[in-house]
Amino acid sequence: MKFRAIILALALAACGQSSEAPAPAAPANAAPDPFDLNIEIGRYGVMLSHVHNLTFERPGAAEAEPTEPRELARALRETAWEYNLERSRLCAKGLFTDVACGAAYEPVWISEAANVAPTLEEIQSRSTALGEEVMRFWNAVCEDARTRETDEQAKMYVCAIE
Repeated sequence: MKFRAIILALALAACGQSSEAPAPAAPANAAPDPFDLNIEIGRYGVMLSHVHNLTFERPGAAEAEPTEPRELARALRETAWEYNLERSRLCAKGLFTDVACGAAYEPVWISEAANVAPTLEEIQSRSTALGEEVMRFWNAVCEDARTRETDEQAKMYVCAIE
């Protein structure tokens, strides 16, 4: 956690130094420095966090109707991306490798344009396919959590969503 805080501090400090001359480029044959790459990648995460914070409640933003096909398709794409992100995080920790470390879930529709409005039948088909993926992942994680719960009463509520 301290390492992440240091990276965040370095990234924030670097964001405010736009008037300085850029650092000299590394020689073309030099191997990339993993520490520098870590900072660079962390900086992108900080930048995206700032974008989120600066636009979260921006005045003038249009709110789409959640039942419109375009909005349903967008929400489904975001859920697929979140599924892939969570699997990636758990795989990196060496957890649930049998369900987390495979190829990313990348159906054709995950990268379609934001203005595409598929039919409700197509969205239902997509949702069913994603649901099968998520349920397999969910069941593996929840089963593990249940085995670690010693209180029988509490065990009944592990992964209860209703």
